[in-house]
Amino acid sequence: NVDDEPDLSACESTEEAEANGLALKDQGNAALMAGHYNEAIHLYSTGLSHLPNNAIILSNRALAYIKVENYGLAIQDATHAIEADPSYPKGYYRRGSAEFALGRAKAARKDFRAVCKLRPKDRDARGKLQECDKA
Repeated sequence: NVDDEPDLSACESTEEAEANGLALKDQGNAALMAGHYNEAIHLYSTGLSHLPNNAIILSNRALAYIKVENYGLAIQDATHAIEADPSYPKGYYRRGSAEFALGRAKAARKDFRAVCKLRPKDRDARGKLQECDKA
């Protein structure tokens, strides 16, 4: 966990941890959609204190970090999301987006290729892959 949030998962039942973590994820999603990126980051961080290896929450926080142009933390969260669930394409997509924003087209290309393998019909990922090839 990147932030100073305590790991609460050890003092809750699995059901409590999941319910609390997912509720915070939903609140984070609402904040993100409203453009309140720092609030979303805080909510996702708190959610991760309940569910530290949840690929979706990690990936969503990576998106919030991208929105505030904190690409290093976005890459870190996306990498953790990939480690938590290698079959979850958004982890690769978010890491690729952050890498591309930093001018690292070669690293981004690798991640967008992974998305295309996991979701062959994803037009957006194919477009991003083409952008990497042009860079």
